[in-house]
Amino acid sequence: MTNLRLVRSRHRAFHTIEGDGFDVQRAVPNAGYESVGPFIFLDHFGPIAYKPGEAKGASAHPHAGIETLTLLLDGRMRHKDSLGNASSMAPGDVQWMRAGRGVVHDEQPDTAGMRPGQTTHGVQLWINLPAASKHVEPRYRHVTAAEIPLVPGVDGKVKARLVAGAIGGLQGPIETLGAPLALHASFEGADTLVLDTPHVRELAIYVMLGAARIGGQAVEAGALAWITDGDLLSLQAEAGTELVVIGGDPLDAPIVRYGPFVMNTADQLNRAVRDYQAGRMGHIAA
Repeated sequence: MTNLRLVRSRHRAFHTIEGDGFDVQRAVPNAGYESVGPFIFLDHFGPIAYKPGEAKGASAHPHAGIETLTLLLDGRMRHKDSLGNASSMAPGDVQWMRAGRGVVHDEQPDTAGMRPGQTTHGVQLWINLPAASKHVEPRYRHVTAAEIPLVPGVDGKVKARLVAGAIGGLQGPIETLGAPLALHASFEGADTLVLDTPHVRELAIYVMLGAARIGGQAVEAGALAWITDGDLLSLQAEAGTELVVIGGDPLDAPIVRYGPFVMNTADQLNRAVRDYQAGRMGHIAA
């Protein structure tokens, strides 16, 4: 017998300031929980139309012990890092970076490549690295929108893009050490999206725009809904809704955070801070 997943609890994202001073809505971590599966951070930025000279990003800063996953819905973003990578994101693109033992990167809106009045809109996720992989070598990958597969079996009013993990026989292009599920769904018209998720132990949805219903319970824009155990997730959404589905296995060890560093012990955290201060995470070329 099929067991439908329902809403266990709902939480509003809270407003905070990130980077060089841009506004975000933070859904993870939040009161009462620090993670959804391996996801330990969810920041939603925009949509915002920057005026000339107003665009703010996140100037050169370090990360260690995590993987970052940035999904851009609209606008353009520039990425540079201490591994020598430089790329520009277009709408629908995804950037993944394994920080591991430590890396420095810079993220900025690329307003020069945008049409007048175009908004910048997206979400950044942090994926915790398993305890045995906190100090692996850093890596980076830019995934274009065309490389992200669509979940089959949905009509033209819903576009469900599988960024990471597996649904049915479909596999997302992002391969990480944290074994996450990450899916982005856009509803051009009011419709229902049904996802087969019996293997996903922890699951949540975050609604960026519009509204969705799960088992009759509404989830409005700016809210994260924790989902119960089950086999199928059925999402009914109004036209114009944008949402992400995230989840996976629970954390395999307690985590200790300090800004952009996420480790398992205070000693590891202190080592990451010392490595950054000593320049061992590298520098971004001019």
